Order: sequence, then C-alpha cells, then structure tokens
Amino acid sequence: MDAHGVPRKLHTFALGVCMLLVALAAFPSRAAHLEFVTEVDGTITDVTPQRILFFVVEGDRPVLKVHNRVTGSLRVVPDRTGHTPGYEKLTARGVVYGITEDDENSVYEWNGGNTPLWNDGTPRGMRVSPNNKRYIIWPTWRPGRYLNLRDVTLYTDTLIGNGKVADLADVADTGEVVFTAGPAPYNVFRYRAGQTVQLTHDTQWSHFNPLTDGINVVYRKQVSDTASRIVMFNDSLGEVVLREASETNFTPRGDYFPSGGWIAFTRINMANGNATRQVWLRSPAGQTTAISPAGADASILAIASGQVMFVSEGYLYLGRPGMAPALVLPFAEGTGSAWLQGSWYVYFGGGLYRVVP
Repeated sequence: MDAHGVPRKLHTFALGVCMLLVALAAFPSRAAHLEFVTEVDGTITDVTPQRILFFVVEGDRPVLKVHNRVTGSLRVVPDRTGHTPGYEKLTARGVVYGITEDDENSVYEWNGGNTPLWNDGTPRGMRVSPNNKRYIIWPTWRPGRYLNLRDVTLYTDTLIGNGKVADLADVADTGEVVFTAGPAPYNVFRYRAGQTVQLTHDTQWSHFNPLTDGINVVYRKQVSDTASRIVMFNDSLGEVVLREASETNFTPRGDYFPSGGWIAFTRINMANGNATRQVWLRSPAGQTTAISPAGADASILAIASGQVMFVSEGYLYLGRPGMAPALVLPFAEGTGSAWLQGSWYVYFGGGLYRVVP
C-alpha cells in the first residue's frame, strides 16, 4: 500500500498501461495482456512452477527467501557467513548462491536444512540447467582452472576440463556441459555422459562463450583480432554460421540463445549510418525468420518453444514467427522472464504475472 492506501501493484500496472500505449507507436506490434499471479514482499530473482526465490534487505544486507506457491510456505535461506549472498538460483532441491568478497569466494547449496553445504570455487560463471534445475556448474581450482558439475539429485560432483578452462560455460537439462579451454587459441569442448570431446580445432583464432541446449552448441568464433561470428555446431551439420563476422560486440544470451533445437540470434543492420541488431530465429529444420523489426536495436532476454522474449528501445516484446511482436511491458534492469508449463511469465520487483499474448 502507498500513503493513500492504493496497492503498489495497481500503481505499477497503471504506469505500465500508459507507457505501453506510447510504445505501440514505435513499430507495428500489439499489446499482450498481463495477468497478475502473486506478489512477494521483496525482489524476485528466480521462479519455477511451484517456487519463487526473492530477497529482502534486512540489517543492511540481502536475505534470501523461498515462497512455495503450492503450500503457501515461506522459508528463509540460512546464511552464517556474514557476507552478502548473490548469484542465487533455484535448484531441483533448493537454492544455490555464492559469495564473492575479499576474504571469501565460495558456492553454497541449500536443500532445506539448517546449514548450507559449502563448495570451493567461484559463483562467477555459475550456471543451473534451465528447466529441470538438476545440474549446476561453476569454476574451481585444483590447481588450474576446472569446472565442477554438481548433480543435486544424486549429490555427486564431477571435475571437468584440463586446468585451463575459461569462466563462461553452460549446462543443459541433460547434464551436458560445453566450455572453452586453452592453451590459446581457445577451442570448444563438450562433456556428455562421462566423455569429453573437442568440437573445434582452430589453430589461429579462439572460440568463446559456448551455450548448449543438449542439441545445438552456439558460440563466438573469432576470425581476426577484432571481428567474430556467431556460429552453431551440431553433430549432423558441423559448423553453421548464423551471423557473419563484424566488429560489433555481442554477448551470450543477449545475442545468441539456444533452446529445444531452436536458436535465437542477432544480425547486424545499418540504419541511418548506425549498426543495429535484429533478432532472428532458427528452427530445428534450419529455417530462419526475423523476429524483431529491422532498424530498431534489439537483444534477446529469453527463448522457449520457438518463441522469443526480446528487448527493444526500452520495452519487452514477445516475438513469434509469422506474427507481429506482442508488446509486454516497459523493460527495466531486474525484469525477468520464464517459460513455465506452457506459458510465459514475467516478474519485476515482487510481482509475478502471466503473459497472455
């Protein structure tokens, strides 16, 4: 409630409606409907069909909490480190989070008990498998730099790599891990079912930031000191170029994102002398379709079931092949999106909403 007794979520909704009307004129689109689901007393950072992970600031530091939408229970994630927890994500059994401070760099796993399990390594580069939340990876040292693959269902850990692994790697719902490793030039490797295979064999330029959905591997492929391509790899086709080389910077998930055989990626257009990114979608059959309008810079937020949540000019849109983008809401840092049980959901602040296209 505000000072006048009006619920906060109604203010947010009213403001959003006004801003959506302004954004509809930016390029051809239609407005999606947001259906209010629930609200927590904090800031949401992750959701599953049953649970909401959020934080509140108590005593000048964040406290992590989990709300169970099915039972209505509220659990506080215990933390006795005295540090500020971050990088938090839900897992199949609980929560994983990390500490990155001068006197501690660690990963903690909480499965509902009184004391979280401590793990060495760093949460910088930590990833959780996107849908089943069963697998976690994070960088660690033995000495040398490796990846630790944690199965939270079987409580097992597997050390992956050769001691020269780069930070940014990825893990799929199958437990498959993709990563880059040196010595330079760096190449892409895949760990699957206990075996590690080298996927690229470049002797001049490096490959970085691979992502996987268990079907396709997508990564940044250097072609010179200043230019790179976006490339996909699968066992049937080998390498396929998705975006030709340019000197424009691009990032994993923001500029390429595989999911369920589909791949969202960006390509460069020139508009009034400026380079802008347009979001495209590649189907499992290899067809490519423009998802965002040309001439308006766009980046990817999420992808699922052949649909893409993308951000353009300060607004969040839902794009699908053959349809005009659906305008979802004004976008601000901290806005999240998740595909849950066949529907898109968005969250910002403490509110969770279902998107009705």
